[in-house]
Amino acid sequence: MGPKTKFTREQIIDAAFEIARTEGIDSITMRKIAEKMSSSVAPIYVNFKNVDELNEALIERIISISRQLLMEENSGNPFSDMGNASLRFAMEYSVIFRDLVAKNGKYMQDYDEKMMPALIEEMQKDPELKGFTVDELKTILLKMRIFQLGLSMMAANGSLPKEYKKQDMMDILSSTADDVIMSAKIRKGF
Repeated sequence: MGPKTKFTREQIIDAAFEIARTEGIDSITMRKIAEKMSSSVAPIYVNFKNVDELNEALIERIISISRQLLMEENSGNPFSDMGNASLRFAMEYSVIFRDLVAKNGKYMQDYDEKMMPALIEEMQKDPELKGFTVDELKTILLKMRIFQLGLSMMAANGSLPKEYKKQDMMDILSSTADDVIMSAKIRKGF
């Protein structure tokens, strides 16, 4: 009998991420991961007690990717950068994006709880948003998320007109952000 195959948690999460990226988060099973890794399920159960624990680690990976995309956007306008990073995520990881957004909030709740403080912190860096309270920033963010999720879902599903390119979508997102901020300033009396 040969030596037991050992895998790190990261290698298992990598395999789960690839399955989620192509087939969706709900497609992940211990058996499917084992098949992807050319292994039995035993090494996977050494690292994760069940698929729910593995999915929690996968959501952490997805959050990490989201944060990386946000860091890569560096226009000097943090609020716009957030929208652009989210749109990029929807386009680059469309299957995962649809799972996060369209599955009754099953996965989005954890994502929101972990990302919201970072997003508000980014918004507080934006000179256009100076003077707004945290609650006001949350309202502005919610309004933008409603629009951005719709646009991103259309992009992820290929539902936008064919002539719309990534830059066109980012321009629409940016002009909508300007409109939302301007209306918030008018209401606040800035």
